[in-house]
Parts: sequence; C-alpha cells; structure tokens
Amino acid sequence: MKPWWSIPIGVLLGLIIAGILIYSTSPSRGKAVELHIPPTAAGMTVHIAGAVNHSGVYTLPIGSRVNDAITLAGGAKDEAYLDSLNLAAAVKDGQHIFVPWSYTTPTATKSPKITPTASKSPFININFATQAELESLPGIGAVLSQRIIAYRTRYGAFKTLQDLLKVYGIKPATLQLIEPYVVVEP
Repeated sequence: MKPWWSIPIGVLLGLIIAGILIYSTSPSRGKAVELHIPPTAAGMTVHIAGAVNHSGVYTLPIGSRVNDAITLAGGAKDEAYLDSLNLAAAVKDGQHIFVPWSYTTPTATKSPKITPTASKSPFININFATQAELESLPGIGAVLSQRIIAYRTRYGAFKTLQDLLKVYGIKPATLQLIEPYVVVEP
C-alpha cells in the first residue's frame, strides 16, 4: 500500500507540469497598444461675405475675433455698416460672418423741385416691423413673428437685440441668423 500523501503530491506535480507546458507552448502576447492623441486643429474655418474687400472662406487661429476675420478678408469697404456687428465677438468654427452694407440718405440739392427722400434701410427695425417684415427674416415664421409683436405690445420696445431671447421660441442660433438683418431703434 502506498502512503496517503503520494496521491496529492502526484496531482500537484501533474498540475505544475501542465502549467509549464501551457506556458511554454502559448504564443507571445506582442507589444502593448499605444494610443496617440490626434493633433488639434490649427485654426477655425469661417465664411466672410458682404461689404468686405475679398469675400471668401478663411482659416483663422483659435481665439480670433470678428475684427480679425474682417481684416483677413482685406478689410471692410467704405460702404460697410460695421456698427451692426460686434467686432469683439469670438469667432466659431464654421461661422458665416456677413458684413452688411450701409445705406445713407441722399443730400438735399438746391433745386426746389427735388426733395430729399430717405432710402429704404436694408435693416428691419424690430420695434416697428410688421408681421410680413418679420417673416422675411431667416428662421422667423408666422408663429415667431406673432410672438415678437405680442411681446413688444405687452412689454414695450426692445432695448437690445439680446432682448429677443426673452420671446418664447427664439434661441441664440435664431438670433445669430437674424442679427445681420435687424436693428433695434426706439
């Protein structure tokens, strides 16, 4: 009869030999996967149009302002209405910057037959615009135009363009769409 401890020792030796065989015959694991951080964008691409010397698509450094974009497009033309833009606003990638044209009133002449007439401004005054004029703006339909009129009737004239965000349904994106086409005058 064999001693009782010979069975557990035999099992233990068998497991050790099996482990050595599995380890020695298994394929190598290879190198660890290295993750590389993709390079960041060198700039932002914007579309500049309107009363600038060279309309087009430009790449600006990150952190640029609207004024930088206009300068890159060759500067504003003499007929540009820059007061309608926030020249210090930060530029976003993919943004469309439209520099509106300024329209001046003709001067009076010495001829008594001709009287000066004001030319129609290309901008819509939010405080006096009709529903049809408001609906002509991008992103403003019948419902939003009615809400704008109802808001100004109830609360009075808008003081800034940002006040339009108080009208239910007008989001910052909508305000950005209509900003080049509207003014707020009392």
